[in-house]
Amino acid sequence: MSFPDRLHCINPDCFPLTDQSARQKFCSRCGTSLQLCDRYLPLERLGAGGFAAIYTVWDLQERQERVLKVLSHASDKALKLFEREAIMLGNLRHPGIPSVNSDSFFVVPRPRQEPLYCLVMEKIVGPTLEEVLSDCFPRGCPESLIIDWLSQAAEILDVLHRSYVIHRDIKPSNLMLRGFRPPDPVTGTLAEGQLVLIDFGGVKQRDSTDSSTRLFSSGYSPPEQVAGQFVEPSADIYALGRTMIHLLTGQHPLELEDVQTGALQWHHAANASPVLIALLEEMVQWEMQKRPQSARALQQRLRKIPGTHFHRGTRFRQTMGQVFRRSQQHWVQSNASAQQNLARLSRLVKVTGAALFAITRSMWGGAIGAVCGTLLGFVLANWTPLGWKFADLVTENLPQLLAGVRIEAHPELLLFACVGLGTGWGLSQAGGYGQTRRRFSAASLGFLGYGMAWLLWTGMPYNAIARFLVAIAAASAILPLGLGFPSHLLFHAFAAAIGTTGFFALSLWQDHWSSSIIEELLSLSRLDLSVGFCALLGMGIAIGLGLSFYVFLPLIRWIIES
Repeated sequence: MSFPDRLHCINPDCFPLTDQSARQKFCSRCGTSLQLCDRYLPLERLGAGGFAAIYTVWDLQERQERVLKVLSHASDKALKLFEREAIMLGNLRHPGIPSVNSDSFFVVPRPRQEPLYCLVMEKIVGPTLEEVLSDCFPRGCPESLIIDWLSQAAEILDVLHRSYVIHRDIKPSNLMLRGFRPPDPVTGTLAEGQLVLIDFGGVKQRDSTDSSTRLFSSGYSPPEQVAGQFVEPSADIYALGRTMIHLLTGQHPLELEDVQTGALQWHHAANASPVLIALLEEMVQWEMQKRPQSARALQQRLRKIPGTHFHRGTRFRQTMGQVFRRSQQHWVQSNASAQQNLARLSRLVKVTGAALFAITRSMWGGAIGAVCGTLLGFVLANWTPLGWKFADLVTENLPQLLAGVRIEAHPELLLFACVGLGTGWGLSQAGGYGQTRRRFSAASLGFLGYGMAWLLWTGMPYNAIARFLVAIAAASAILPLGLGFPSHLLFHAFAAAIGTTGFFALSLWQDHWSSSIIEELLSLSRLDLSVGFCALLGMGIAIGLGLSFYVFLPLIRWIIES
């Protein structure tokens, strides 16, 4: 789509609501602007609910459709909730939460009327879970889909609750599937899709003392929320449990409620394993204390369901064990005498000691340089105007350097680039691995590599783990190109990228980090986490280079010579 032919007035008091010519800048009937912020063109009205109306708009800058939410009744309470939604969505970054730009909240004036308050957010292309249930699985969704959706929803809630936000309105119509395709009529296969939580108009700041609008959805909201009492994160877990029971059984929770007790009588209608049934039953307990108290606890319970986790790394360990045993046999067979073995052992001890000393020195150099770079980046990005100036410069010039690529940069870009600058300087100053000290070259490539890594993290359309590993690989591959290695520069850079990425991938496989922690790490919003992560990344690059210089390269030479 290049440019729309017809536009739609967003004034709720403009009747009849007819389309306008795309050549008009103002509505011919009420005079309301049709070119919002000189960027968004309203295309059609999608619907209305509560205090807001929803429209599809065309973003002239991004050249794509987005969703516009217009506050139709601007009472003080509604406006406060609307602003809270805009601020909250602008601060959260997760594929399961609609993205909102920093300038997406704005006001559109109306002639002789109160202005319209607007919020533009990402348009999610896909059905709601309510539509998936009615169109594809009217008798209830399969257990595998329920587990997948429950796992994704728990990850989203973990991000929200760690940001002290409670959604308060989880139900099938507020959960969408980006990229979902119905089951193939021949093979029965389907694309499960990325779960996205929508409609944040009723969000509540956790531990807030402000009075909030009484909000509940019949059949899904917990009893404490229906009664207007203070809600905890377990309220979202209760609503999620009832949502999944609805999707699993194909029956609305109100149809399953016991008239006298209000408890759900649903086991007879569920085709699921006892473990899943027990977990859902615990999630919808009437008393808050009997439910899982956090999304993290819910994720841990989900890991115990058989078939939901694969023991990745087992085949890798078996293969490496075979390689080690074969290498050991070759080592024994190739030594003709004990004297030769003793001489080689003595030489191995000396080389190993020198290698460990060099690796340790480089690790400290990379870590100290990363910490200094992080502190410098925090000062420049958060306490000076350089952060936004650098971000604007990159945002404006990147499409000229890379045709078709447009990424909106933020001050965190300068922060992460400064981390690379300090890490490169520290690794070069350590002077290990036979390199000459090229501090300026290493710092420059570190600045460039870490900056590109942040852009890849922000711009790639993959999940958090994939973007995280790609960013780590980019940062650890580009920086070593500036170090003064005597030879095999590209090999060392490649090995550093593989080693560093492998270290972090192993941590992810062992479930040390969740996607929410990854999002928080690379957002660089907390100084303590940023310092620790960046120091660990600098040490990882040093270890990868050490393995490349003292292990991989000599091993390849030995194989070629033998």
